[in-house]
Amino acid sequence: MISFLRSFISRKRSQRMLGRKGYIGSRKRLTSDDTLATVAEKSIFLAVVMLIAVWCVCVAILTLRKDDIEEITLVENQQAPTTVFADVDFAFEDVAATEALRREARDRAPLFYKVSSYRVTHSLELADRILNVLEKRYRATRSGKPLPLEEKGVAEEILNKIPPGGTAALYHLVESPEQKEKYLQSLSIVLENGIMGQSDKDSKKVGQSIRIIDAKNRRLQPRSLVDMTTPDVAALQLSEGVLKYYSGSDRKDFIDALNSLSLAIIGDEGDLTFAQKQTEESQDEEAAKVPAVSLRFTKEQPIIRRGEKVTARTLEILKQHRQMVKELHQSLDIWARFPRMAVICLLLMGITAIYIYHIHPEVARSNQKIWVIGTTVMIAVMCNYGALAVFDALSPALSLAPRWSKDVLPLALASVLLSVTIGLRVAVYAGFFVAVIAALMLGDSFELVLKGMIVSAIAGFSVRYSTNYKSFFFRTFLTVFICWMLLDNQLYMKLSFSSAYTPIYAGVNAIVTAIAALLLLFLLEFTFNVSTNMALLVLCDYNHPLLKQLQLQAPGTFHHSLMVATLAEQGAVAIGANPIKARVGALFHDIGKLVKPEYFTENTAGNDKHRELHPRMSSLIILNHVKEGVDMAIKFKLKKIIRDTIEQHHGTDIVFYFYKRALEESPDMPVMEGEYRYHGPLPHEKEVVIVSLADACEAASRSLQKPTPAKIEALVWELIRKRIRDRQLDDADMTIGELAKVRDSFVKTLTTMLHGRIAYPKDESDNEDDLFMASKKISAAEPPTDKKDDTTGS
Repeated sequence: MISFLRSFISRKRSQRMLGRKGYIGSRKRLTSDDTLATVAEKSIFLAVVMLIAVWCVCVAILTLRKDDIEEITLVENQQAPTTVFADVDFAFEDVAATEALRREARDRAPLFYKVSSYRVTHSLELADRILNVLEKRYRATRSGKPLPLEEKGVAEEILNKIPPGGTAALYHLVESPEQKEKYLQSLSIVLENGIMGQSDKDSKKVGQSIRIIDAKNRRLQPRSLVDMTTPDVAALQLSEGVLKYYSGSDRKDFIDALNSLSLAIIGDEGDLTFAQKQTEESQDEEAAKVPAVSLRFTKEQPIIRRGEKVTARTLEILKQHRQMVKELHQSLDIWARFPRMAVICLLLMGITAIYIYHIHPEVARSNQKIWVIGTTVMIAVMCNYGALAVFDALSPALSLAPRWSKDVLPLALASVLLSVTIGLRVAVYAGFFVAVIAALMLGDSFELVLKGMIVSAIAGFSVRYSTNYKSFFFRTFLTVFICWMLLDNQLYMKLSFSSAYTPIYAGVNAIVTAIAALLLLFLLEFTFNVSTNMALLVLCDYNHPLLKQLQLQAPGTFHHSLMVATLAEQGAVAIGANPIKARVGALFHDIGKLVKPEYFTENTAGNDKHRELHPRMSSLIILNHVKEGVDMAIKFKLKKIIRDTIEQHHGTDIVFYFYKRALEESPDMPVMEGEYRYHGPLPHEKEVVIVSLADACEAASRSLQKPTPAKIEALVWELIRKRIRDRQLDDADMTIGELAKVRDSFVKTLTTMLHGRIAYPKDESDNEDDLFMASKKISAAEPPTDKKDDTTGS
């Protein structure tokens, strides 16, 4: 016990001393376990949140999106190519016929005219003045006196226009007050009954009904336009009333004079004025009484039969039928659609969860991958919804048939994104999921599901091995374009006139999908730090700051990393893993050695820094390069696969050299094996496992004397078996068969890397040496130029 405490205190003192000298770091290091991303990666709550978000988005879109009814596009005067049946019971309101009937009702409505009180009063006053003047003249003539001088007025002017014989005949009107009063009463009655001007009457249609509003604002019974009294008729009525019992010899002169007098009093316009307001009200009432003209159609009743001529009325019926169907769908209670869509989406999500859990357990264990898949699916579903909304808005103006809406959906978007970020199988299933949601949006279209599955599978496979963004863009565009062209023309093995428009729709779909995929790929890489081949190849550039620093400060480690990268890349190719992931992970796996490069043998030229250190201190420095590497990876924002490779490439392996040395130097003191082991975790992904094995094999192969293929094979196989015995491959996602292929690949690659060369014969001639010696002699014989210049300048 005492010896253990003494050893523990000694180690702590040595560790503190090395920390002060800067040999080992004393600050708290930022490891992946300290980051928010790692906490999120292990949180079950965040995975559930993403699944709920995907479910909510799908349910909301399916609930809000109304099913479109397929409709044949017809134009006026063409023959209907097929019989169109009614989808629902509806009544077609013939607006044109209804408006025509209502116009007729308006025309039949009586025109209202109002008796002008002003004109009646004016005419009666004028008649009274004329009779008074006439009475004065009659009395003067009867007494034999000359006619009195009178002021010239309207009454005098009217009487002066009557011939003298007629004026004498008019004296019968004023022979007695009763006769005069009788004329004025008759005139008042005629005026109150209403008199219409002749020009106004001539402008109306024959048969027009007229209704008069008298001076007391009473509405008289309608009368025909023919029965309306004009000024001529009114004057004749007055004359007949006055001369009813007159039989004098001057009857004819009396009639002519009386007619002229009455016309002058009444005037050409009469005493009726048009009542605009009352007339319009009457017309509106009559139009409102006309019921709407409608045709009743029952469900499945033909609206137009095949071969019939399409008329404007037929197009209106079809338009109203489609509007009725839309209103019927919109009138459905949203909460009635919600349960159905919620159950369907829940079933799809359940099938998806079972598929991923059993087929891709590595995806189910990674919240990052779950969020990438969920985000991509939600964006793809919303893009489909947006594409349909844009199509619905533009199709009327561009005369696009509703059936073309299926061709504008970017169904391959989710597949091409997930193929390069997660994997092909997940991409194909996600494409199927998005296609099912799109089919539900368009009314359960099996054709759309089939097209979506085909284009998603082919597009996902096409972009799977894209090595740069340009290749990704063009592969997406060409694949989607060709797929839509073939699917539209050959799915049902028929061609039609509409096939001429297929390249346009296919081209629009392809370019939109390619642009959206490229932009969203940048967004996913930035947001979720996913590792695509395109992003990883950028990191393979030797001008990366960390690799450049490794070349300058730790050239041996850099060379070792290059060799490991070659081994790992070939091993990944052998088992069908991602060689780019293995290559970039191998290049950066030892960047932690940049902190103290002189303590690693590949960077020392025979100067062993560990000679003066305790084995435990040396092991601390060696073990520390993993933590330092993770720290640098986080600082430089390297991809997760690189951080995992740095952290896992040694697993929990032991630093055997210093552990053995500690046992030899302190045989009486206990040496804890755990203090000489890396902290892990164990490698899991195939690419990380391959880098881990390649690192050990490449380092061990340097110790071989005169390496031969047999020695190399024995060494590689022993190292792999040692890793298996030490349980370093317990979490590896690899089979024994894959390990055997990796071993064969390592043996082949190491054999070519460590091959021997033939001994070149020595050239016995001294020509080259003589040249160098001659050069030295000439250089030594030349006087120093600077000194000569200085001498000259002095």
